[in-house]
Amino acid sequence: MRQKTVRMNKMFRPRLILSAFVLVLAMPAARSGQQLDGIWVGIEKLSVISPRTDCPKPEHESLPAKLAVAQGGSLLAVVDGYGAGRYTNLHWSGDTLVFEISNKRKGELRLSADGKTLTEKGYVRRSVAVALGVGGRSAGGRDGALSGTPPPKVTAMTACLDELTGSFRREK
Repeated sequence: MRQKTVRMNKMFRPRLILSAFVLVLAMPAARSGQQLDGIWVGIEKLSVISPRTDCPKPEHESLPAKLAVAQGGSLLAVVDGYGAGRYTNLHWSGDTLVFEISNKRKGELRLSADGKTLTEKGYVRRSVAVALGVGGRSAGGRDGALSGTPPPKVTAMTACLDELTGSFRREK
């Protein structure tokens, strides 16, 4: 019986130490995630980094932005700003929340030590609106008559990649 207890202790101790180590490593990310929850407002800025010569300057080099973070960083929405939408591809890398929409935008959010400032760093692929069809012709109208409505547009991704930075504070 004594020998069996000693053997169990030898097996149990490394598992206990490993479990405690994993918990200690996970604590800062969990704490950061809960502190990150809320509505954040600030400014996002673009810097052209693409080596392509056919990439014109962006229409706006900075925009007011609003981010919504919930459930410890497992939900993220860019309410206003570049790449608006809900992000579902999220993961923690240390104390940094990494988010991505494949081939469109990738970014990192990091909370300051005092919990008052959220900084963003990442990349965004520029998109352009492209008109469809001949446009301007009314269906069923006289030949050549203009309907007065603009042609439908779709958004297309370009090869222009821009660096994106942002600084945010909690919305009051």
